[in-house]
Amino acid sequence: MPISCAALLRLVLLPLVLLAVGCSSGSSGGDDSSGSETVEADTDAGGNTDTNSGGDDTGNGGDTDNDDDAGNGTETGQGNAPKALIANAFSGTSIGLSWQRDGATYAIYRGGEKIAETDNHFYVDHGLSINTEYSYSVASGDVNSESETAWVNAKTLINNTNSGLNNGAVAVPVLERLVNISECKNVRSALNLLDEDLDICLAAMLESNNMAGHLEDMRAFAARVRSEQDPAMVELGMRLFYSQSLSANGDVACASCHHAAIGCGGDNLSMPVGVNPLDPALVGPGRSDGINEVPIVPRNAQPICNVALWGSGLFWDNRVALTDRGIRTDSRDVSLNTEAAVGTGTLALMMAQAHFPVTNPAEMGDVTQFGYDASSDSGTTDYREDLVAANLGRESWSGLFNAAFGDDQITFSRIAQAIAAFEAVQLFIDNPFFDYVDGDLDALDNDEKRGAITFMSGNSGCTNCHAGAFFTTEGPRPANYPQIGIGTDENGSGADLGANGAGAFRPPTLLNVALTGPWGHSGQFATLRRNVEHYRDRAASVNQYYTNSEMCDLSQFSGLTDCASKVAPNGLALSQAILATTGGDAGNNLSDAEIDLVVRFLETLTDPDAANTSSNSVRALIPTRDGGPDGKQLDARDSSGKEL
Repeated sequence: MPISCAALLRLVLLPLVLLAVGCSSGSSGGDDSSGSETVEADTDAGGNTDTNSGGDDTGNGGDTDNDDDAGNGTETGQGNAPKALIANAFSGTSIGLSWQRDGATYAIYRGGEKIAETDNHFYVDHGLSINTEYSYSVASGDVNSESETAWVNAKTLINNTNSGLNNGAVAVPVLERLVNISECKNVRSALNLLDEDLDICLAAMLESNNMAGHLEDMRAFAARVRSEQDPAMVELGMRLFYSQSLSANGDVACASCHHAAIGCGGDNLSMPVGVNPLDPALVGPGRSDGINEVPIVPRNAQPICNVALWGSGLFWDNRVALTDRGIRTDSRDVSLNTEAAVGTGTLALMMAQAHFPVTNPAEMGDVTQFGYDASSDSGTTDYREDLVAANLGRESWSGLFNAAFGDDQITFSRIAQAIAAFEAVQLFIDNPFFDYVDGDLDALDNDEKRGAITFMSGNSGCTNCHAGAFFTTEGPRPANYPQIGIGTDENGSGADLGANGAGAFRPPTLLNVALTGPWGHSGQFATLRRNVEHYRDRAASVNQYYTNSEMCDLSQFSGLTDCASKVAPNGLALSQAILATTGGDAGNNLSDAEIDLVVRFLETLTDPDAANTSSNSVRALIPTRDGGPDGKQLDARDSSGKEL
């Protein structure tokens, strides 16, 4: 039979190619998903099939309860406590627990009473009371033995009526100047408030912003997302996310730019390094391809944690978006395939986004290298299916796909769906500020309270872009950040004009923002304080940036010869052109002391589990260092050689 040259080339190269999948790094991604749970699934709003292992009418998660009449249960005597035990609310009346799979059988205790026994690595406890904290112990043998038992606490939602469809973001913020708020003594600055007036003032601002209501919505949203994910799908997604088998040269995984142990699922670089790294196992600062002094991925790799909370779009420019007409992307095939698989529900944005890094030459693979047309929808679609999916050998991966989908068929659509499910459980939304909103007035110190007041006041303008409990309005805004890096301009000017031109980018959520530097769409600012200071006077900030060659303060470029001319050769002119278009010389005129207060407040938005890379919640997002199904797993380390 006659065969085209391109087809022949594909057949020849097929067994040799290892292609990349949906890791959201840099210009194609880098957005946003950390919850950590691998737990039971209910019917997914995006159309997933219910594959619960639990949830029967007895309320024991569907596991076999081997308690005898005395409630003593069966002792397994296996002698190993479950690793990375975590628990989270699934609703107002249920809590999900999960731990690392190890094949053991575990007894589940609530408040010291045995409620079930399971050989799964998850359990869902139903029939609980709303707004109630429960204590659990999970034991492989003697529940009183520290070596055989792990303990965890979790609290149900405050009610069981919230549908969990609102993510806590606010599109139209409340902007009230401090001087107009009587509870704040009509002062012009939080610096002028007496200590004894702080709680009254802050309570008034929280109420006017409906912060408690938005927080309740976000928690219900997160609980619903957690409850919908099938543990088998999440486990498959985790293995795919860390698999280098999916990259063009077998040396990049999604986790290469979005590792759970770095920056809430980022890489702490200004701009990520994708293909052809000198050391594939090295993740984060120090990663290099040995050739390009300035990375060829132009945008900062945003953290994955909390990506499931985004409701409007993903990527810095929202080019994967959810509209009233469905999923909108640059590819009709991707949009249609995504909706066919999961509808427009929870997983849709993440699944659609997961299609694009694989076709980005700088991030994970060049389709033209294998004879495909990168400019056509059919070319990139064929590339994903013919090569990416086909190079996951069934002998190695069939068990995981069969557990997740019911058969061992491997398609790119399934790969993207599984990665989306894994990203969906990466939720880190507990922090001291939310403890304060819940009523713990000692959760913040006085300067942090002044910072919260300053942040929410119309004086600062912070909530113009960062409103609600999710701390973002989600829609692109002109931030007037300095232009550095290679940019996205096809003419090679170095410009990156963002979503709607004139330097417009999606405001990131501020949850865990203190962990996610460098800050800016290209990682322009080395410190969070400098990032906040930028908004005092953006024009002055831009001039200061280039006068002081601040791009050379970034750790990624600090030792680079002729740094300024290489990192931002046209930066000042490009930035001034954007400023001229947007009128970006306006600012909030905050004092240095007020900026310091805002930074103190932003630091209270950090989830302690996200900050602690040894926490169970982080460890649950990193697979066992066993090489993966086919020996190509990214078992990462940092520049000091420490295993991540």
